[in-house]
Amino acid sequence: MSCKNIPWEELDEYKDYNVTSVPLLAVADHLGQVCKDANDRYMLCRNDSGADPRKCLREGQLVTNCTKMFMDKVYKECKMPFARYTTCLDLNTRRHQFCRGTQIEFDKCMLEKTGVSREFTWYQDKEVPIQQTWPEAFREFRSDFVNILKH
Repeated sequence: MSCKNIPWEELDEYKDYNVTSVPLLAVADHLGQVCKDANDRYMLCRNDSGADPRKCLREGQLVTNCTKMFMDKVYKECKMPFARYTTCLDLNTRRHQFCRGTQIEFDKCMLEKTGVSREFTWYQDKEVPIQQTWPEAFREFRSDFVNILKH
């Protein structure tokens, strides 16, 4: 179902997640893995929808809900290591190199209690089907171009 007919006045129904940047920075790699599907759907929608952000509200809400559920799990399972790590980041102008001790403690807790490790993989290293990521017009151009090269 498309959101393009939602009036701007109704946008307040879509609630944001009230959290500062430091906790999100601390869990960014873990969150990226756990909410990858929701993030990918949102980015594909933004890529395909043009300039009107209302078209992707539902996909954006899925990202927000995934983040809320993940952060609730982090607070429940690894509250103190997470608090120490975020405090360190906050006191050290968000520079990870000064917080490796608390980061290791937090990462260990996350792996043991949630099964999520801090693994970062560049998207360029993964093979992504072209049909998922390219805009429709570019896809058509590419397929035509590939067919020309084959002949």
